[in-house]
Amino acid sequence: MAGRIPEDVIERVRSQNDIVDVIGQYVHLKKTGRNYFGLCPFHSEKSPSFAVHPDKQLFRCYGCGESGNVFSFVMKVEGLEFPEAVYNLAQRVGIDIPREESTPENEKARKRKESMLAAHDLVAKLYHHLLLNTDHGAQARNYLLNRQMQLATIEEFGLGYSPDSWDFITQRLAKRGFSLSLMEEAGLLSQKDRSSRPFDRFRGRVMFPIHNSQGQVVAFGARTLGDDQPKYLNSPETPLFNKSHLLFNLHRARTQIRKQQEAVLFEGYVDVISAWQAGVHNGIASLGTSLTEQQARIIRRNTETVILCYDSDQAGIEAAFKGADLLVAAGCTVKVAQMPQGMDPDDYIQQYGGERFKQEILLNAASLTAYRLQVIRSRHTLTDETERMKFVHEALEEISRLPSAVERDHYLRQISEEFHLSLDAMKQEQKKIFKQQKKAENRDNLKDGWNNSIDSSRSVAEKPMLPAYIKSEQYLLSLMMHSAEIAEQVQMKVGADFAVEDHAALAAHIYRYYSEGYTSDPARFISFLQDEKRLVEKASELAMMDVQAHLHAPRAVSDYIEQVVKNVKRMQIEQLEREQRMYERAGNTAEAVRISLELIPLKRSVK
Repeated sequence: MAGRIPEDVIERVRSQNDIVDVIGQYVHLKKTGRNYFGLCPFHSEKSPSFAVHPDKQLFRCYGCGESGNVFSFVMKVEGLEFPEAVYNLAQRVGIDIPREESTPENEKARKRKESMLAAHDLVAKLYHHLLLNTDHGAQARNYLLNRQMQLATIEEFGLGYSPDSWDFITQRLAKRGFSLSLMEEAGLLSQKDRSSRPFDRFRGRVMFPIHNSQGQVVAFGARTLGDDQPKYLNSPETPLFNKSHLLFNLHRARTQIRKQQEAVLFEGYVDVISAWQAGVHNGIASLGTSLTEQQARIIRRNTETVILCYDSDQAGIEAAFKGADLLVAAGCTVKVAQMPQGMDPDDYIQQYGGERFKQEILLNAASLTAYRLQVIRSRHTLTDETERMKFVHEALEEISRLPSAVERDHYLRQISEEFHLSLDAMKQEQKKIFKQQKKAENRDNLKDGWNNSIDSSRSVAEKPMLPAYIKSEQYLLSLMMHSAEIAEQVQMKVGADFAVEDHAALAAHIYRYYSEGYTSDPARFISFLQDEKRLVEKASELAMMDVQAHLHAPRAVSDYIEQVVKNVKRMQIEQLEREQRMYERAGNTAEAVRISLELIPLKRSVK
């Protein structure tokens, strides 16, 4: 088959990529018993239902049903086809796989992606060289140094300078043989229209490389040195760069985030870099836009606690509120670091130093509710009685949203004591507001057709009861993946006579797998299926069934085989009875009698 990677190579790659290590790069895993659990990267959840089984080298989410081996995981999380997932993991462990047999389509897509990545790497190095070693970069270099940016920090983040030229990068990419139309698609060049020549997208700016989860440069952020607008400019969306799915500096900060069990979320990359220089190595930022749901989920997969460190202006407050809501929905505990009015984190660090930033800003981060109450307080003149009552009412609305009765009581007591109000009256008013909020929510839910299921199309929480013969087929297939002897027994007695089409296809693959000399190993068998996506998903699901007790219980295996064989006979009986009725209606007594005699032993065998 064209493009098929040899089985022995696939097995080498799989066996050298421990599934716990690979998934641990994307999901924060905690060991519970023999297995590891974390938040599923494929759907939004607050309680971990995503399990990784090191003994089986398989994963399964008990919330959305996703399952598979190490290849399946990388395919899903990175959006890759099977061959590319194998190449990706091979590169991770230093295994070189020849690509001579790749299909023309896959080869073309691979080369386009590799060309885009190579161009970004080249351009990042050019920008960095220009910044540090040329007169062209002197202004940008002085700008960064004047902002107290150290040389080591500039080198760590690969900062650069794009010269104020329309074709500096264009010419160099062309000389290196890059397709200029592809470079325009990659976001490095621009075109006014399709008939015009491409030109450099970034000109006269300080350049900030943006990396994917593997640490590859996939885009750039750029800041003007003058009054040009826009002040900040990011690469456009490209096949390499989806800004709603990436976080600036995550590839570098991930280790510290997991070690400290806390992430600091900034508004922009300058704040992240300034904080990094100050010793805050768990800082990340969204990319030119407000935090997205996807980014919140990525953060939650790495840590539970997040400190929001946004600007102190109105835009920063609104961004903090929106980001906090998304993070809470993703299952995070959110704190808010409050900047002095008119300052951003970079300003503060430059003026007061990194140590004071850590001690007075980050360590004093307020709980989300305390922060919200402070913002509400700032909107009212509390010396005025009417304004004071407005504040109390808005504060009660905020407190009513808290799920914890202990937290509600804590803040109610604070306000009661501060304004000399009856605690009982406060509690009564809070309960009244809570009921009003619930009524409003119910109206919205009915209007929007809202539901709280994880994914109704994939949820495995409630499954219809399956017929006994289908359950027997599932158990047999799972046992066959774990035992060559059982597979041989099933092949002799059942063969291809599985009622479910996918089950019959899987059985055929299992027979072929063992006939080619492979040993029993569910994770390896799933790799053997390669890019048969539907069968990979089905095999992954069945491989996770608990069949260990049946592996050495011949009676249980025989019972499952009997159920499957009896179902085949029942289907034969139904077919023969239909034929018998047809012959009887046609007046063909001889054929009807023949079928009647044929039915007698079949019916006896299924009793």
